[in-house]
Amino acid sequence: MSKVPEKHGPVRTCPKFEELGRMSGIAQMLRERFRELKWSSGRALETELGRLDRGLGVWWHNRPEHAKALASLLNLEVSDLGVSDGLPRHHQFMEFAGFFGMPPLDLRKGHPWDWGGEKRVTDQESERQSSLGSLEEWLRPTPYQFRAPCEMHWLGVGDDLERQVLARSLAAAGHFPVRQVQMLCDAADALKSKKPVVVVVEQLDGEADFTALAMRPEGAGLLVIAPDRLPVRTDSQSHDYLSWERMGLAGSQRAVFDLSGAAGGSIRRWEWTRLPDWRWRFLQWLEKHWAYSGKDTLYSAQGVKAWLDHFDPREEWFGSVADVLSICLGFESEKKLPKAHDVKAGSKLLKALQRSQQQFPADVLQDLGMARWRCGALAWHGALPMQAWAELGSGYAGEPDKAGLDAVVQGKTLAERQRAARAFEMRQPQAWVRSGVLKAVGDGYDFQQQSLVKLLVRDALLDAMVKRGWADWAWACFDTQRRGLVDAALDALGEKDLQALSSRVMELDSQSAEFIGASEALFCAVGRRIAQGVEIAEGDVLLPLAHSVINRLSMADVAWSLPAPWTRPVDTHERKLEWITVCWAWSLMPAPPLSMEGNWLFPGWGAVDAAEAPWWLTELWPEKGMEQLSRHWQRFFHVVDEWTKERDQPLAEVPRLLQVAHLRKAAAGGWPADVAWWQGLWPDEPGEDWRWIDQALIDRFARYSTADAAKHMWPSYALWERQVQHKWGLQYLRPVRRWLMERLPGAWAVEQLDEAGRLYFASCPQTLPQQWRVPLLLSMKEHWNTKPARFLMSYGPSIVDELPELLESESTLAWAAGSLIWTWNAAKACELLKQPNRLGASAWRILFDNCPIGSLSLALDVLRQYPDILERDERIAWAKRNLRNSGALAPELLMLIFELSDEDV
Repeated sequence: MSKVPEKHGPVRTCPKFEELGRMSGIAQMLRERFRELKWSSGRALETELGRLDRGLGVWWHNRPEHAKALASLLNLEVSDLGVSDGLPRHHQFMEFAGFFGMPPLDLRKGHPWDWGGEKRVTDQESERQSSLGSLEEWLRPTPYQFRAPCEMHWLGVGDDLERQVLARSLAAAGHFPVRQVQMLCDAADALKSKKPVVVVVEQLDGEADFTALAMRPEGAGLLVIAPDRLPVRTDSQSHDYLSWERMGLAGSQRAVFDLSGAAGGSIRRWEWTRLPDWRWRFLQWLEKHWAYSGKDTLYSAQGVKAWLDHFDPREEWFGSVADVLSICLGFESEKKLPKAHDVKAGSKLLKALQRSQQQFPADVLQDLGMARWRCGALAWHGALPMQAWAELGSGYAGEPDKAGLDAVVQGKTLAERQRAARAFEMRQPQAWVRSGVLKAVGDGYDFQQQSLVKLLVRDALLDAMVKRGWADWAWACFDTQRRGLVDAALDALGEKDLQALSSRVMELDSQSAEFIGASEALFCAVGRRIAQGVEIAEGDVLLPLAHSVINRLSMADVAWSLPAPWTRPVDTHERKLEWITVCWAWSLMPAPPLSMEGNWLFPGWGAVDAAEAPWWLTELWPEKGMEQLSRHWQRFFHVVDEWTKERDQPLAEVPRLLQVAHLRKAAAGGWPADVAWWQGLWPDEPGEDWRWIDQALIDRFARYSTADAAKHMWPSYALWERQVQHKWGLQYLRPVRRWLMERLPGAWAVEQLDEAGRLYFASCPQTLPQQWRVPLLLSMKEHWNTKPARFLMSYGPSIVDELPELLESESTLAWAAGSLIWTWNAAKACELLKQPNRLGASAWRILFDNCPIGSLSLALDVLRQYPDILERDERIAWAKRNLRNSGALAPELLMLIFELSDEDV
C-alpha cells in the first residue's frame, strides 16, 4: 500500500520557507534573532516546527512569545499558525481549590511529583506481575521523539489530586492536546480524530467506555487517564479471540468485545502506583515548593514525616496526597499535632479544619460518619445514593416543619436566628453537598473529607476498645472494607491498654463472633508490634491469646497448605505475607503450651531444619520492577533477621526468601557466607530488580563494623562474581559490590583471591578501585608474558609507578609499559631516559624507542651524552624513523644521520 502524501501546513507553505533554509534554517534564525527567549536545543526545535506544521501546535500555544517570534520571522499572523494569541494564566499555574494557603503550582516546569509511576496491568489472574514497558512517549517524551504515539492506553490514577496535577502538567507541557471531560463519551469528537490525544475522565461509564474506545481509528494514539483501571468482563478468558461468541460479532461490536476482554484487544491497561516512600518524597517537595513561593511557615518535612511514621504507619488515616497536604496546611508545626496514642486525635484535627472553614458542619460529618460505620449492610468505601444518605442521617433529614421555621423567625438575636437557619438547612441532604460534607461521585455521593471521617471513627473505636465496647468493633473484623480501620486503631493503643484488652477478650464466649473477631485482630496487632521491633513486656500475659488463635488453625496441613485465620483472607500475596509475618513474629516470643511440631509458620517454636520449606513460603518474592521494599516486606525481612540471629547454624538448604538474613549474620561473623546465597539473590528473570536487594544487604551490613563486615563477605562475593560473569557485565553495577570494595584494603582483598579469582579481576581492572589495581597487577607477575599489550591500558594511570618494573620484566607487556609511561607520567619517563644506568639496557632501549616527538630534543641530548649506548645502525634507524615528524629538529636529525653515515666511508 502506497504512503499517503503528507499535507503541508502553515510553515512549509509559507513563502519564506525555502528562503530561510527550511526547518533547520528557521530554527537557527529563531535562536539568533530572538535570543531573549529560551529555545529548545539541538533538533528539538525543528521537531516542534514539524509538529506545528502537522497541526500539533500545543507547544507553541503554551508559549505565546515564541509563537509571536515565529510569526514575525515568517511574516505571518499568529492565527495563521493555527495557535491562539496567548496562554491563559490558569493553563500555566494550577490553583489548589479547597486547600487554603497552598501557593499555586507553576506547571511550565513539567510534572513536579516523582513518587509514583505507571505499572502495566495484564489480567485479573496476574495483576501483580508488571511487564516491561512504560508510558514514556506520553508522559515523558524526549525532544527527539519523531514518531507520534499510535497505540491506545488506559491509565488508572486513583488519587484525585494526583490525577489533577498529572493532567494539568501534560496540558501545560503541550506535547499533546488534553481533553478533560466527565465521561469518555463526552470526548467523541476527539476520539474520532486521527491525532494523538490525552483524555482525562472523572468517572467510568461501564460498557459505554468500550463503545467510545471502539470509535478510535486504528493507529491513532490515545491515552485515557481515569480514576480507576479499565474493567474486564467477568466472563472474559485469555482465549476469547477464538471463542464462539466473538466469531458471531462484527464491526464495532467485535471491537467492544475485544476491548473488554482479559487480553485487552488494542488497548493496554496501566495503573498508577506510588513508591513505598511517597509520603516522604511529597513532604520534601512541599517544603521546597513553599520555600520557593515565599510562604511564611514553620513547616518541617522531617518533623511531619516523624509524626506520620508514629501516628499512621499503615497509611490508613492519611492515604492520599490531599490527606497529607491538609495536615501540613492545617498546622503551623508538627509539634501541635496530636500524639500517636491520643484517643481524641480525630476531634482535634476536625477542630483545626473548622478554623479555616467556619461553615463546615462538623456535627453532621461526625454523625453521618459513625452512622455509616455502624451500618454493616452498607459498604464503607465508595459512593452511595442520596436516599441511603438520607436514611443514615435520619436524625437530620426530614420534611420542613413549622417548628424549624418558627425557631428561625423567633430568634431574639441575629446569631440565634442564623444558628436556627443553619440547623433548619442541615435537615436537607442536598445541603450536605453544598456545605462540603459530601461530594458527588458518579451517580452517588461520598464523603468530601475521607481522612477526617476515618479519624472520627478512630476516636470512637479507641473509646470502645478501652471501655469494653466489643459490639462496636469486633464485628468489623469480618468486614474486608472496615477491618483495616480496626487494625489501625489497635496499633494506636498504648501498650498497657493493648495488654489489658488482650486479657479481657479471653472472658468472652470462645465460640462467639465477638471473641473470634477480636482475638484474631489482637493476635495480629501484637504480631505487628513485634515485627516493628517493639519490645513486648510481660509477654506471658499474651500467651492465652496466642493459644486460642493457633488452636483454630489447621496446623495438620501446614507442610503443604498455609493455615489461614478465620476472619481475614490470605488470597493475595500481600495479605499472605502480612499473615506469615505476624506468625513468624509471635514465634520470636516464648512458646505457648501447644503440642505442635516444628513448622514453617512458627519457626521459632521448633526445629525446622529437617522440614522442607513449603510452597506457600517459597513462592513469595517482591514483585518485578520493585525498586524499594514496601513496609510489608520490610517488616517480614526484619522478623527473619531476628529469627536468624538465634540460630547457631545456617539451614542446609536456604530458601531464597531467607538468604538476605543469612548473609546478614555472615556479615556479623556468625557463620561463613555461602556463594549459593549470593547466586540465589541474583535476578534470574526479566524485569527483576536487584536494587532493593542490594539496598537491603547494605543496610544490614552497615549495622556492624563496616570493615569487618566487608571482610567477612568478600571471599564469597568474589567467588560468586567470578562464577556468574554476566554477558552484559551487570554484576559490575551492583551497589553492594561498590560498598564492599570501598571498605576493603586492596592488598588484603587481592590476597584472599585464588589464582582463578585473580585472573578474573585482572580481566576487568577498570571496574575496581584505583588502590586495588597495583596489588592486583603485581600479583599477576607470572602471567605477564601471556597478556597482550592492551592489558595494561585497562589499569589506567594508577599503576604508573609500577611501569619501570614492567619495563625490566622482559615480558610481552614491557613495550606497552614503555609507551604508557610517556603518556601517564612524562616527567618520570624523562628522568629515566636521562639516567640509563637506572634501567637495564633492554628496558632503557624500549623507553628510548617510545620517546614521543615532544621529547625528541631530550632524546638527541641523551644520544650525544652517551654516544655508545646504541649501535651506529640503531641510531641511524631511530633518526630516520623520527625524521618525518621532527619539525624544527629535522636539521639535527639529518646531521646525525650524515655524520654516522660518513663513518662508513
